Amino acid sequence: MNALSKMLIPIAMVTTALQSQAAVVLYTDEAAYLAAVGTTTTYIDFAGSPAATVSGASFSPSLTFGSCTDSTAPGTCGTQVFHNSGGITDLGGSTANNGVASVAWRFNIADALAFGFNYVSGQIASVALVDTSLNLDLIDTSAASGFIGLVSDSAFYGAIAVNAVFPGGIGNDRYFIDDFRINAPNAVPEPTSLALAALALGAAGLGRRRASASKHSAAAQSSR
Repeated sequence: MNALSKMLIPIAMVTTALQSQAAVVLYTDEAAYLAAVGTTTTYIDFAGSPAATVSGASFSPSLTFGSCTDSTAPGTCGTQVFHNSGGITDLGGSTANNGVASVAWRFNIADALAFGFNYVSGQIASVALVDTSLNLDLIDTSAASGFIGLVSDSAFYGAIAVNAVFPGGIGNDRYFIDDFRINAPNAVPEPTSLALAALALGAAGLGRRRASASKHSAAAQSSR
């Protein structure tokens, strides 16, 4: 087996492992997120303070917001939110923990590969990504403070911003979401592709070093 074949076998093994799972990258810094994803195709600033319950579909045709009384059960999510102070929040509910519910959204476009938003007043413990079968995949966002951005190599269907819980478990922390954006798919870096490119470059460099070492060794032997 030649040196190139020996290098390609571990690369193929890593390729299979990388392609077997979708990669989701969390950003907690807005500037870093915007630098990574590029062009914003949908931007909602939730301007105004109507202090009213509104349709979650009234802000953009690209997605619909709603309020969930149970963040672990997408079936409890409606299609209305409370709009006030330049942001949106939940509608509460008697079955929600201390009457504070979670804000959710469903994308109405097929290529939502990146989204980000600012939030104030409360904390968000995690973002529950919802697939078309209503299964949940929790992304821990407890380290975030005011901004959450997520980038994936497969399209998002929906999500629920899960409230942080006050110490002692006494109730959910209410937050307001603002400046929601979706980014163009052709501007999104694909984690799998980047990893493979880095791996290929590393292998190419290793091959060049080995070839160079063999050449110098042969030259040294012929000069003796």
